[in-house]
Amino acid sequence: MRIAVIGAGAIGRTHIETIAAVDGFEPAGIADPFDAAGALAERFGTRHHRSHRELIERGRPDAAIIATPNETHVEIALDFLAAGIPVLVEKPVATSAREADALVAASEETGVPVLVGHHRRHHPAVRRAADIVRSGGLGRIVAANTTYYLAKPADYFSIDWHRTAGTGGVFLINLVHEIDLLRYLVGEIVTVSALSSNAVRGLPVEDTGALTFAFEGGALGSLVITDAVSGPWSWDLTAGDSERFPRHPVDSHLIGGTQASLTLPRVEVWSHEGDPDWTRQLRMRREPVAAENPYEAQLRHFGEVVSGHAEPLVSAREGQRNVVVMEAVQRAVVTRTAVDLPQ
Repeated sequence: MRIAVIGAGAIGRTHIETIAAVDGFEPAGIADPFDAAGALAERFGTRHHRSHRELIERGRPDAAIIATPNETHVEIALDFLAAGIPVLVEKPVATSAREADALVAASEETGVPVLVGHHRRHHPAVRRAADIVRSGGLGRIVAANTTYYLAKPADYFSIDWHRTAGTGGVFLINLVHEIDLLRYLVGEIVTVSALSSNAVRGLPVEDTGALTFAFEGGALGSLVITDAVSGPWSWDLTAGDSERFPRHPVDSHLIGGTQASLTLPRVEVWSHEGDPDWTRQLRMRREPVAAENPYEAQLRHFGEVVSGHAEPLVSAREGQRNVVVMEAVQRAVVTRTAVDLPQ
């Protein structure tokens, strides 16, 4: 299957490397306006195009992965759908719910599938955790706690869209992953409260946020997210998703139930012998998790979606729901009030 990649930044390079590494797939061109993409295309034996429209006209791939700045996702995806070419759109699928609605409508009208690049859903630890939750292994979910502590270097913010309100900031770039993971494991978010701060860097975008969530079914959650802290307690620095990041033997997510609780990404399940009782010793069971690269698993799933053998695990509509939650977070920050989400 010939897969094109639009955008030759860090995540675009990850996708190109993944396509080249997985049997049954090959690169079908790279579209990026900058000269550096030419060297990348040459390295992987494919063609460099200056624009995605040029690639569509000259390359006609089986499918495309869109890994461009956030504000361009929908515009580019719509051109591919109009050409009948399925797309994997990196998260966030759009920068607004209205944009995401347009993509959902186009996919449904054309019948051309969209997969959103929330790669964590393809991580073996997340799949195992989802199995445990859905089987009732934790009892009723009561609470969830998420920590995202890491330090981005100064040159990360030399890229304009990383420091521009509406496209950058730790919320749009990183929080959207946490929203998707919480929705997948705990349930739909119905209410959010949030505070944000840009005190460390003073940029127009936030570097830190503190949030609370209410979920369908009554569970509550808390989340502190920052890209300005020297610490390992984040999915990126614990899960081993990418060779770009060192891996640390700690957890970033806790999900608590009436019968047991679990951690991620190590998938440690903690429970009492017999009925839960805070005066009794808890025991820990480490769940077996197969070693699998989530980007490779995502690519294989995308291939099944393109060939019509599977429905997208994260559809355009799922991606749209994540953006709706993100907009509620932003409203909560501005109004300093709890915001209920439309159901």
